[in-house]
Order: sequence, then structure tokens, then C-alpha cells
Amino acid sequence: MSTTKSKNILIVDDDKDFTSLYETFLEYDGYKVGTFTDPIDALDSFKKDEYDLALFDLKMPQMNGIELSQKLLNIEPTLFFRFITAANKEYIENLKICNPDIEKIVIYKPLWLNEIRTTIHSLLSSNPNQQK
Repeated sequence: MSTTKSKNILIVDDDKDFTSLYETFLEYDGYKVGTFTDPIDALDSFKKDEYDLALFDLKMPQMNGIELSQKLLNIEPTLFFRFITAANKEYIENLKICNPDIEKIVIYKPLWLNEIRTTIHSLLSSNPNQQK
């Protein structure tokens, strides 16, 4: 898959097994993957214009995915990201109060490995910032 070469993906999820599995799988597909299980570490290590796609868990200790995305958008306003969550629909409905369009940028866990491959490829193909 030549389209994956040089594509960088950031994954921030407090579930180490999740991040390790997806990192291994996506690297096998040719992506460069940075993973963090602590959103504070991800924020401290973030470099502008490094990632083509960022995936944030919605529910994490210390800082949730929404807070992290807002802080990173202050650093890189064009950051292309999605939320990944195992949260139920009720949780998402509550988030819609402040973020009416949130469901458009949520990917629900669990995802089969082929689903994550298809989802990542589709997202990167539709990334409005592809000209980086």
C-alpha cells in the first residue's frame, strides 16, 4: 500500500493493549505510529505538522479526548483527528449538548483489525489537509 508510506498516525488511549495492538497492526501496513497511554505525555510530546491523523480515546484519566483535542488544536489548528470510544450511545448523547456534531467524528470500539485498516485508509484519503 504505497499510500500509507510516510503517513503518521497518533493514537492516545489509556488502554495499553489497544494502543499496542493498533500500533503493531498499522505499522505492518506501513504507517508510522506514535502511541501514548497518558494524554499529558501526548500533549507534552506533540510536535506541529507531524501527524496526518490523530485518534483520541474519549474517556481517559487526567484529561479526556475532547480536552486533549482542544489543547492540540491550539498548537496545530488544522490537526485532523477522530475520537475512538467504547462509550455507550447515552454518553455520546450527553456530549452532543456541548458538541452537536460530535457523532460525526467518533469511531466506536471494538473495531476488527480489517475495520481499522479500512477506516484509517478512508480517513486519510478524505483528510482535507492532505497537501502537507
